[in-house]
Amino acid sequence: MEFVGEQLLFIHLFLSFPLLLPPLWNLFCLFTKESHTQRLRSLAVTAPAYYTFLSASLFSGLVIWAMLGFIMDFKILTMLALWLVCFGLEILRHKRQKLIKVEADISKREAFFRWAKLKYSLDLSFFAILLLWVI
Repeated sequence: MEFVGEQLLFIHLFLSFPLLLPPLWNLFCLFTKESHTQRLRSLAVTAPAYYTFLSASLFSGLVIWAMLGFIMDFKILTMLALWLVCFGLEILRHKRQKLIKVEADISKREAFFRWAKLKYSLDLSFFAILLLWVI
């Protein structure tokens, strides 16, 4: 059963691989774009894709977890906890971005962009840790 469980976790990570794309694109835009408007626009454009990929990874994870009989494994619980952290931080980023759109203070905007860079860097490192841990 352990071998089948490891294979299913590998398949789930393979199906969740597109989760790398929105954070990578957002980090690229946050570091290369100079205009606040361009940065906000790029974050707004990729947000639906990121939510879609997060939802797809949750769905595939729940299906595979059901195939395993909802066993409580440390790897599965860690994936679920990190997914919740990424999803919660993405919702928080979305709410902060709505407030920043009308903010005139440049220092507050720059603080938001620093926070967004940290958030997307954490998302990438969480995924990299899970990928290296399971493989």
